[in-house]
Amino acid sequence: MHSRIIFTIALKDLKDAVRDGRILIALLMPLGLGLIYNVAMPEAQKPSVTVAITTSDATQLPNALRTIAGSSVNLKFNNLLSGAAVRAQVEAKKADVGLVVPAGFDAAVIAGSAPTLVVVRPTGTSTLGAIYMASVLDGALRSMAGQHAPAVMAAETVQPARDAASVMANLGARKYLVLGTLIMLIAMIAIYILPVLLTDEFEKKTADALLMVGARSDVVTAKVLVGLIYIAVSVPLLLVATQMAPANVPLFVGAVAALSVTLVGLGLLLGALVRTVSQLNTWSTIPLLLVIMPVFFVALDLPSWMQTAMGATPGDQAMRLLVDGFTGQAMYGGWMLAFGVMAAWAVMIYAVLIRTITRREA
Repeated sequence: MHSRIIFTIALKDLKDAVRDGRILIALLMPLGLGLIYNVAMPEAQKPSVTVAITTSDATQLPNALRTIAGSSVNLKFNNLLSGAAVRAQVEAKKADVGLVVPAGFDAAVIAGSAPTLVVVRPTGTSTLGAIYMASVLDGALRSMAGQHAPAVMAAETVQPARDAASVMANLGARKYLVLGTLIMLIAMIAIYILPVLLTDEFEKKTADALLMVGARSDVVTAKVLVGLIYIAVSVPLLLVATQMAPANVPLFVGAVAALSVTLVGLGLLLGALVRTVSQLNTWSTIPLLLVIMPVFFVALDLPSWMQTAMGATPGDQAMRLLVDGFTGQAMYGGWMLAFGVMAAWAVMIYAVLIRTITRREA
C-alpha cells in the first residue's frame, strides 16, 4: 500500500462529502435525535432535602447528618436566627423540616444527658424530607455520642440473572436510546455516506482513474479512513451533546472501533455492488434496518433461538459491549465472543469487497 496515495484519495473524499448536502443531513439526524433525548429525557436527579436549622452555638449535627446521608440525598441547610424563623420557613414550605438545637447540645449528647432537640415538621401528611430526616436522625445522634451500632451489617452482592428489567434499571431508558442512536449514527456514515461517495465515482467513471493511480487496497483503505474519520468526530460530538460518558472507556472505544470497521466494509461493499446512486438510495435501507433493528431487541426477553440469531449480528454484539462499557458492569459479558463475531464479519465482508471491486474493474 502507498500512504501518499491513500491520504490523497481520503482528502478528496472528505472534500466531496462536505459539499454534499445529503451527507450533512445524514450526519445531523442522529445528532439531533441525541439532543432530543437529552431534553425530553433528562438524567434522574437525586432527591434534595432542605433543612431549616437554628443553633445557639456551634454544632456538628449537620456534618453528622451529611455523613449518614452520603451521596444518595442532597442535604441543604438554611441557618436561621431563631426557632420562630425555623417554624416560619417550614410553614411556608421553604424547608422540608426544621431543627431547633439547644445550647450545649453537642457536649450534652457526648455526656449522655439526653438534650431536647426540637424537630419541626409540617402539619398533615409528612413530606418525604421530614420522613427521611426522622429516619437518619437517630443514626446521626448515635454517631455524635460515640455509640456503637446495635448490630453489624455484612453486605453481600450477587450478580442477578440478566433480563430486560435489570438492563434497563442499570442503564436507564435514556442511555439505552442514546446508545441505539450512536449505532445508527455509525451505520448512517458507513452504509449511506461512504457508498454514496463510491457509487458516485463508479457512475462518473472516476473510480477507474483512482484504480489506475493506486492499487485496490489503496482505494479501499482510503475509503475506510474517511469513514473512520467521520465516526471519530461524530461519536464524541454525540456524547458531548447528550452529556454522557462511559464507565469503561477502553471497552466502549473498542466496541465503537470494531463496529465501525465492520460496517464501513459493509457500506463499501454495497457501494461496489450497485450501479447508480438512485439504486443505492433504494437498497441501502435494507442493510440499515438489518444493522439497527437487532440493537433495540438486546434488552428484551426474547426466546433463546431468537437471541442466538440476533447474537450472530454485529449490531447486537456491539450493543452488548456498549451497554457493559457504559455501566462498567458485565451485564452481558462474553466480550471476546462479541469481538470475535464482529471480526469474523469484517474478514468476510472485506474479502468479498476486494473480489467485487476486482470484477468491476475487469
